[in-house]
Amino acid sequence: MTADLFSGKMNDMTDLGSGRLCLPAIVVALLVAMTSSWAAEKKNIVFMISDNQCWFDMGCYGHQLVKTPNLDALAAGGVRFDQAFATTASCGPSRAVMYTGLLTHRNGQYAHPHREHNQQLREDVVTVFSMLKDNGYRTALIGKDHIKPMEKYPIDFKPRTSSRDVTAMGTLAAEFLETTPEADPFFLVMSFHDPHPTSIDGSGWGIKGPTPGYTPVTYDVAEVPVPGFLPDTPEVRESLAGYFQQITQMDHGVGLVMAALEKSGRKDDTLVVFISDHGTSEPGAMGTHYEPGVRVPFLVWRSGLKQPGSVNRALVAFTDLTPTFLDWTDTKFDAYPLHGRSLLPVLDEPEAEGWDSVLLSHIGHDVFAHYPMRTLRERRWKLIWNLLPGQEYPLPIDTFERRLWSGIRARGETMIGPRTVDQFLHRPRLELYDLETDPWETKNLAYDSAHRGRAETMAKELVDRLTAQDDPWLRKYHPLRESQADEK
Repeated sequence: MTADLFSGKMNDMTDLGSGRLCLPAIVVALLVAMTSSWAAEKKNIVFMISDNQCWFDMGCYGHQLVKTPNLDALAAGGVRFDQAFATTASCGPSRAVMYTGLLTHRNGQYAHPHREHNQQLREDVVTVFSMLKDNGYRTALIGKDHIKPMEKYPIDFKPRTSSRDVTAMGTLAAEFLETTPEADPFFLVMSFHDPHPTSIDGSGWGIKGPTPGYTPVTYDVAEVPVPGFLPDTPEVRESLAGYFQQITQMDHGVGLVMAALEKSGRKDDTLVVFISDHGTSEPGAMGTHYEPGVRVPFLVWRSGLKQPGSVNRALVAFTDLTPTFLDWTDTKFDAYPLHGRSLLPVLDEPEAEGWDSVLLSHIGHDVFAHYPMRTLRERRWKLIWNLLPGQEYPLPIDTFERRLWSGIRARGETMIGPRTVDQFLHRPRLELYDLETDPWETKNLAYDSAHRGRAETMAKELVDRLTAQDDPWLRKYHPLRESQADEK
């Protein structure tokens, strides 16, 4: 006997002698098959984030000293984006961009969310956690969050743990994968705290306590290469040695996560992405739109790539993350336009066309460091618009309190790496750099008569793109006005 689908009555519609199924039974069988197929097609995401790491500080990006074997392996089997950008070099605001697909001036988290900074997403903004949750995904965030308000982040698995204990984080990742039913797709975020500074005392870097099951790697300060934006001093070398030590510990955590994913049997259905939230905490990086602040490592792995181990030259930014996650999971969202686009179509195109510029937007690192900037970054050229050029640049509190900057101030030094201290603190309205001839951005060409046309053209494009995004700062400021009162 079977149920009549319309009347609810029981009807004998099975011919037992012939072995034929009744129509409703066939329908049920089809529905079961379709449901199983739907579940099988649902794809997963593992998203891993390091904290305050420049793009060049990994073996797969060419660093000759720092050890990152697990990340190098991920790059060897995936895609390494050579020109990838955090849109703001500040932890909390950067994460808000990752999780919303909206630049800082639109998502509302203008600075850090915690303690006195108290910044949070706008009421009308939706996070990728909500988007995926509505599509049936199980969500997890293990480690550092720096997000607010939490009700906009529906997270199923968010255990309390030290985000510097990579062993504990790896164990929790395995627990999440083991306890997620095979039929349930998942979005797992692993947010490591390394290589963020550990204190403002001494070098301020390095592993401070034991990590179960892990032996820290030590780096010789005499062998440490000093990047060109920093001064080559004993204290900088000591800091870098500790910073490298933390990067290698973070890399060990990446290995634990990948091992857990492999053991779960779900790796082939999973998109794996690794980035850093922005560059290092040293002056000239964090809180700026200079390359060491915003250019980051960016690795993507998925099964079936045509060119595993390829280097992709597309200019990509954190605004592209949420659209990529939505594309991979076939999640629909059309409440408002996002500021990026999916990377999936270019994963097998190392020389993809039409990916030649990115837009960056910064408001402030913390409540003490309000300094809005907008930037158009092209392959060779970068235009930075400082909205408050008459104001002394306020260093992020992390950088201001630590010994490199405090030592420079105490000694009355006039240089910070290749820049003068005055150049670093007092910036004009526009900065234009030729990154091909001036990779550390020390020679501003914006007011050079030979480059004035380029600066104006880029400024107009910047404004057009910001206008399309309804940037509220445009109501008062413009890059081609001498002051707020001048006509456009």
